[in-house]
Amino acid sequence: MAQICHGPVTGFSQLSPFPEVGLQSTDGRDLPEILPPDLVEPVINPRQTSADRIARLFNRDLRDLEEAQTDIVVQLDALPRVVRESQRVTGFGYHSGSAKKRPKWLQIDMGEVVSPDAIALFPVTAELDDETVYGYGFPRNFRVDISDESDFRNYETMVEGRVEDPAGSRRWPFFRELSGFTGRYIRITATGLWRAPRSSQEVFALSEVMVLNGGRNLAVGKEVSALDSEERSDQWSRRFVTDGITTLGIPHGVEESPTLGFRGRAEEPVQNSWVQVNLTEPMKIDEIQLILADSPGTVPDPTVRFPYPMKVEFSSYPDMREAEAAGRFNPSQISIIGQNPLILPVEDAYGQYVRVTVIGSKDRAKLSFDLAELRVFSGTQNVALGKPVNALHTFKNDEWAPAFLVDGFSSRRNLVSYGEWLSDLDKRNRLVRRWLEKEEARLDLVDQTVTRGVTVIASSIAGILGFVLIALSRGRVRRRKDLEDLRQRIASDLHDDIGSNLSSIALLAELGKTETDEPDLVVEEFTEIKSTADKTIESMRDIVWLIRPGEETWQQMLTRFRETAAKLLRAHEYTLVVKGDSNDDRLPLEFKRDIFLIYKEVLNNIVRHAEAKTVAIEIDSRRNRLELSITDDGKGFNNLDQEFREGNGLRNLRMRAQAIGANLRVRSALTEGTSVKLVIPMP
Repeated sequence: MAQICHGPVTGFSQLSPFPEVGLQSTDGRDLPEILPPDLVEPVINPRQTSADRIARLFNRDLRDLEEAQTDIVVQLDALPRVVRESQRVTGFGYHSGSAKKRPKWLQIDMGEVVSPDAIALFPVTAELDDETVYGYGFPRNFRVDISDESDFRNYETMVEGRVEDPAGSRRWPFFRELSGFTGRYIRITATGLWRAPRSSQEVFALSEVMVLNGGRNLAVGKEVSALDSEERSDQWSRRFVTDGITTLGIPHGVEESPTLGFRGRAEEPVQNSWVQVNLTEPMKIDEIQLILADSPGTVPDPTVRFPYPMKVEFSSYPDMREAEAAGRFNPSQISIIGQNPLILPVEDAYGQYVRVTVIGSKDRAKLSFDLAELRVFSGTQNVALGKPVNALHTFKNDEWAPAFLVDGFSSRRNLVSYGEWLSDLDKRNRLVRRWLEKEEARLDLVDQTVTRGVTVIASSIAGILGFVLIALSRGRVRRRKDLEDLRQRIASDLHDDIGSNLSSIALLAELGKTETDEPDLVVEEFTEIKSTADKTIESMRDIVWLIRPGEETWQQMLTRFRETAAKLLRAHEYTLVVKGDSNDDRLPLEFKRDIFLIYKEVLNNIVRHAEAKTVAIEIDSRRNRLELSITDDGKGFNNLDQEFREGNGLRNLRMRAQAIGANLRVRSALTEGTSVKLVIPMP
């Protein structure tokens, strides 16, 4: 790893290629994932404007375009998303110097002859003079050469590239697969330099260079030279271009992690703690990777999530006799990696056991530390995957255990090789650009179709006016009917729920007047009156909340869900997990009403009939749809029996679900509890 230094920042900071947005954590396991503005995650929403409907009727090409866009989105769903990384104020990468000689070049000594199967060049995204600059210093034209000679008297050109954006900006890594090339030295030559928009200053800059073989980055920690270089110890240096740190973070796949990793926790004050992996036999070790854990419930803060000094060593003996050190780091050095693996390349290393030791202060303390994954590479293979793990101090539950340190997952998703990750990101980049091109063509088609239609129809103004008047009239009739239907449903709710409860109160009060000679019975009936009155008040609150202006957002809906669960499930152990962002988007009143009443009816059924001890509620609003899942461990009922007949409760749930176009699934078996799942597109 590169030596990590600190120093002042003077008007320049390296940013993630993602826009700044407000982050809000749910359970810490599903943080927001945002793409750059030119690679917005496309979602096909029904386009129901008058122009779209008219164009769709008369233009088959438009329908074909929309089907192609839908197909692109399906392909994107199978590719990994990118986690937003934070700003960096140190270790930006390589920056060319002031030498007038051209062309500028950057060279990596791999230390031995290598056969790369891919190359990746990472651009710098920077804040310069209060302006965000994408692809700062990324060359407009360049080539990547390989040679066995450091002076490149003889070489082969592996890649020639150029920036396709007319403005010269680049937000994503340049990635190219290779074959058939060997050599010790790799040189990137900028044949066309980037120019600053205002000053026209010519600059060559890169954030990171990856030389891949079998998906592993062989360039980490390798020696770098250049024609010239600006060496600011805290910001720019040749060595930063091979430190393994990028603003795109950990190479993730698409599978969500079922666990968080390993947690070491000492119950008594100690001076150190450790965890180690047994590779089961001595073998050559080329690289060790550590991935820090993301604890649930908070947005990860790399400056405090690993607060102890740490050393990594390997040995042929389980007690670490004759151990060799792979690296030793203090908390400030660890914090610099951000959301990246801590990569430790080693040379001429051989061993069976790899140990990570956390070192406390001289005063003993109850040490606690978290790690998501430990990977040990022999060649291109992670030989630590699934191997035995033991530790000095261990904390275990469903999310933390020693075996989870080598399960192939970070705390978020499955881990993949850099080659697979960058290849998938390159595919995502190309797919999104295709989607945007088709969207531009679609908008042009809509405009052309509507324009031609208006030109034809303009020959008969009377016909157009008649059509408009009829459409407006039908629209007003439809809106009046929708409003009347909504009023009828609210009136029905008031009559069925509130009216029934008030009638019960009146009847119980009347009976109480005639039973003055039986005080116990009077107390019982007045207790029933109070209980019924409390239910009536709660029902009235629900109805008022449903129709009150200003209470229509998804965030307020989630708050109401939590309050309702807390009231109804007081006698149960329950969990409520929310995935996805809560936001201020307004919800249609009918959608809000039916979703809430379905949710409340399911909880009421559990309280009244299930005899359950635990209840699990999960609400997932990602990918532009809502998934509501409620599971209990109650007595259940066998709804798969052919002779089973649904009661009013289940029929009411299905009617409400059908009213808003939702898919409702109920699964239950005797003594095995009940599961209710509702899936519906978000409005």
